[in-house]
Amino acid sequence: MKKSQRRSLRRIRNSFCVFLLAAVSWNYLASYGVVASPLELLDREYPEATEIRLPEQEIAAAEAGAPAAGQEGCGEETLPVPEILSWMIWEVPHIYQYDSYPTGCESVSAVCALRYSGADISVDTFIDQYLVKGTLGEKETGGLTGPSLDDAFIGDPRSVHGCGCNAPVIVQAAKRVTEGMDREVKNLTGTGLETLCREYVSRDIPVIVWGTIGMQAWTNTITWEDEVKGDTVTFYTAEHCLVLIGFDREHYYFSDPASESEVTGYSRESVEEAYEKLGKQAVAIVPEE
Repeated sequence: MKKSQRRSLRRIRNSFCVFLLAAVSWNYLASYGVVASPLELLDREYPEATEIRLPEQEIAAAEAGAPAAGQEGCGEETLPVPEILSWMIWEVPHIYQYDSYPTGCESVSAVCALRYSGADISVDTFIDQYLVKGTLGEKETGGLTGPSLDDAFIGDPRSVHGCGCNAPVIVQAAKRVTEGMDREVKNLTGTGLETLCREYVSRDIPVIVWGTIGMQAWTNTITWEDEVKGDTVTFYTAEHCLVLIGFDREHYYFSDPASESEVTGYSRESVEEAYEKLGKQAVAIVPEE
């Protein structure tokens, strides 16, 4: 036998002896519980594999409404709502008031909002059949007396000598117009402009609001005595009514009856001051829930 063959046999024999010695030692230690028996290793339970989603699977799961990995129980309602920075309702009708209704901004704005909501009505029909109107008269002791601005439009909207009215008058008239329609007329007086934009305009619901002509800081007033309550009624001669239809970071946008343009923007600061001055009056016509 060659020398190389004898060397190979010797290596095989040594390896077998080492393996046999290791097996005997393991079995001896296992009998004392120091190490696990080889048979016990075969019976051991291993934890189930954890599913790992690839990016494509994460996207598909999100579209299906399933929680993302590591976000169990996180549904759509708990996700943050992104802030809406701008919006515009383009379909709101626009009517220029000075052709026929020099002091009829409330009626014109109401008709624009009503038409957008599906009502087939003209400004003349609104004034003649739905708008409550009143007049001022002189008291025997001097001064003027007449209805509250909450109860009637003072004067004639077709006359340059007309005055105006507050939100409750428009609410009352609009409710009569929308009888039988699936619409609700809401008096939102006291609501901030940011809330009006978020809750209504960004949902394509225009809002009738009260301000001043051109959003100017005018202070001229006419006063009279409420013929029912005896309180003093104050009317700002620059009072104006228009339809809020959009917003962005710097402006609020309107269908303004005093403007020939279909969309008119005013700075946020000027609108907020005028809106505050006129008592934060607002009206919206919304679909019934």
